[in-house]
Amino acid sequence: MESIQKFAKLINEIPVEYQSAIVKRDVWQRISYIGKKNIEGSIFRKSQIAEISRKDIFKEPYTRIKIVKILMWGFPNGGRSNNIESALKDIDFLEKMLYKIQDKDLPQQEAENILSQFAKIKGLGPSTWSKLLYFFNVSFESRKCQIFDLKIVDSLNKNQFLEFGRTNWKQNKNDYFEYIHLLDSLSQKLNVPTEKIEAFLFHYNLNYKFL
Repeated sequence: MESIQKFAKLINEIPVEYQSAIVKRDVWQRISYIGKKNIEGSIFRKSQIAEISRKDIFKEPYTRIKIVKILMWGFPNGGRSNNIESALKDIDFLEKMLYKIQDKDLPQQEAENILSQFAKIKGLGPSTWSKLLYFFNVSFESRKCQIFDLKIVDSLNKNQFLEFGRTNWKQNKNDYFEYIHLLDSLSQKLNVPTEKIEAFLFHYNLNYKFL
């Protein structure tokens, strides 16, 4: 089994901020939410297609538009069933919460409380709330929140590297805390940004055989 240290240089060169998604207007026209017309107008303008990058999302100054951009980037095809539409029914609540915690480092008890509040929102699972926390630059116990979707879980469960340790990762709160702790430790060990390790898991570890 390999050590991820072997790929530190590659990881550090991943241009993660430019990772983008192509979003079609007609897909999102089927999803309803408060402020839809003005938000989508600012994103698509007169085009039927928008390309959204991580960099674009981080630069977005308006909380509500940022939330929608995150969901478009993460789920360009509208997501599974009606989960995204269900979650966006609570966009007022999400806007207030995320505005309040943006760029904050939260202690464990407050982090637990935030995830408990997310759990009450229908359609808002770990794949979605982890993206919101990441793009709103939230940290738990000085560990920056990272994306924890099903592809990341599948990647971790390949267990190709010594540092990942096990093959029973699941999308739950406890595993999420362990995941961001692991990535934070690896970031310091490899001297690379944490989000680039997440990108390596998504693009390389998931699709390459290193064993």
